[in-house]
Amino acid sequence: MSIHEREDRALRLQRVAELLAEAVTPQEVLDAILTEGVRAAEARAGAIGVLSDDGESVELLAQQGYEGPVMDDWRRFPVAARLPMSQVIRTGAPLFISTLSERNELFPELAEQGRDGSSIAVLPLAVEGSVFGAMALSFADEVEFDLERREMKVALARQASQALARSRLYAKEQALRERMTFLAQASELLSSSLDYNVTLRQLAHLAVPGLADWCAIDMVGKDGEIVRLAVAHQDPEKVRWAYELQERYPPKPDQPHGVPQVLRSGEAEFFPEIPDEVLEEAIGGDDELREIVDQLGLRSTICVPLATRGRTLGALTLIAAETHATYTDADLQLAQELARRAAVAVDNARLYGEAEKGANAAQALAYVADGVVLLDSDRVVRHWNPAAAAITGVDGAHALGKPVDEVVPAWASLTSHVPLAQPGAPGTRPVTVPLVLDGSELWIAMSGVDFGEGTVYALQDVTSEHALEKTRSDFVATASHELRTPLAAVYGAVRTLRRDDIELSEEERTTFLEMIESEALRLSNIVGQILLTGQLDANAVELSVTECNPAEVAAGVIDSASVHAPEGIALSLSADGAAPIMCDENKLRQVLVNLLDNAVKYSPDGGKVGIRLEQSSDRCLIEVSDEGLGIPSSEREKIFEKFYRLDPQQTKGVGGSGLGLYICRELVERMDGELTVDSQPGVGSRFTVVLPERA
Repeated sequence: MSIHEREDRALRLQRVAELLAEAVTPQEVLDAILTEGVRAAEARAGAIGVLSDDGESVELLAQQGYEGPVMDDWRRFPVAARLPMSQVIRTGAPLFISTLSERNELFPELAEQGRDGSSIAVLPLAVEGSVFGAMALSFADEVEFDLERREMKVALARQASQALARSRLYAKEQALRERMTFLAQASELLSSSLDYNVTLRQLAHLAVPGLADWCAIDMVGKDGEIVRLAVAHQDPEKVRWAYELQERYPPKPDQPHGVPQVLRSGEAEFFPEIPDEVLEEAIGGDDELREIVDQLGLRSTICVPLATRGRTLGALTLIAAETHATYTDADLQLAQELARRAAVAVDNARLYGEAEKGANAAQALAYVADGVVLLDSDRVVRHWNPAAAAITGVDGAHALGKPVDEVVPAWASLTSHVPLAQPGAPGTRPVTVPLVLDGSELWIAMSGVDFGEGTVYALQDVTSEHALEKTRSDFVATASHELRTPLAAVYGAVRTLRRDDIELSEEERTTFLEMIESEALRLSNIVGQILLTGQLDANAVELSVTECNPAEVAAGVIDSASVHAPEGIALSLSADGAAPIMCDENKLRQVLVNLLDNAVKYSPDGGKVGIRLEQSSDRCLIEVSDEGLGIPSSEREKIFEKFYRLDPQQTKGVGGSGLGLYICRELVERMDGELTVDSQPGVGSRFTVVLPERA
């Protein structure tokens, strides 16, 4: 290959890298890969496939350049299938096939389908050694995949892997933010009026088009009949048509699917893709109804019950048809939470109505999910329902008849920011305030109504939601900071290398390239830690526990670390007499690499850093020690929490994602082990991994 060809190939690969660096959303990344990426690889066509959530199937995300209904024929296929992408995802090894006869021999199913093209290259998409998909490239003519061609395509797949993993992480964060925003809007809407007929109709319109193409809300009538309360669609004509359709084809209480089934069972019904047999069952041989269903183009549906206190009040139905994507498990969870809040609002409204009519108010309020506190004009407690007792920890019998400031000393500061509404006026938005009781901090959402003779307050414990929001904020802040730093370094180095107005020596160019490589590896490690943390939280990390030699693992970790160890760091290994243990060797290596990296990183002034193995009874102790900064006693357990980092004043500015030690402890505990730390500021730290010996 000539120098000109090499330079041209490098420029094309650089162009792909620049586009992927600018891409934010998964669609932008896919567009970059399947346009400039395919062109850079000198391919005729390309496709991207990823593992499904259950790990059993490959889902084709996008393709470029193929003729015929490729997306329809190969939209989803098993990982176990005898197909190029399936094989690469199973093995994690790239696949290069130069001739059509070789391809047809290895994969007969492709020959039977009559697919055109000659040579193919299929590359794994992986982050931190975990394969999550594959990229396929097809060539019009037979191609001899020499070493340089293979390396170029592997490099392209590596760039695509990092960009796609980063964009999918971004998309998940955006989706989480949008869901939280929607739930906040829905909660505000549901609490704006006690007329749930109005609020539920408004809720159906709020759900379109953000959550669905169609949204319907049905309620259980007084005699058990199904009453359609609301239908929403962006086209008003279609809404009118839906009501007419409901009158012509009223739901039958014994229908095996849909709203009748959900109201009977109190269980959600979820079809990511509506099966043909379900539609056929609903149509029942009616040709006119079949034509209507075909026009609607129903693809995916979620139907969840509006249930509270053991009773099903109605059902919320979301349908994806013309524009909305098919539903996922995350959409189901969002629909269930929305239905729960709607059910509570309906229940509260009904109970409030009954109380207003003179029914037994105390008995009704006892079943309200929110805490209710009634004060007279002198701020004396006249009602304190069980939910208020559960939230505050103060029993109703103790609270009744006493000034509220005596019952809860912090009451004045708690309610000072809560605006009071007037009877009949629109309700005010609940205010979230902290409340400290017996040393524990709670977060309470409060609203109040001043009815002249006194005040009634509604309380809701939102501590868990507040903790979730804090975790999300910590994640966004940490990820943004840790990703921005290496990205800035890479961008600055690339910009310097591309400048025409300065002449760089070969040594300077090498320094900048080494900086780019180092920071890219740092980015890869950060993304890998974030993805692995998500897998740990979802309990989706699989372990392969076998017998292994811990001394060999530790020696390999020391050897790898010695290559890049900074000056002043003395690495050592003591592993005499270490017996075999039961563990996942790769996960143990990951733990030791992380602990050793931390030991070096937190020894900015140098010193001894070592790994020591010791047998103790039927256990193996692996210690990673240093003579570095050390950890204050008050921080020793907090360092194993997600996103927690020591005060920069204590660490001399040493940074990090705050995930490494959390991952280490989780992995060790999943191997039936234990990870502890012993440390003294200014003296150093010793992390001890305890794992069971071979049985």
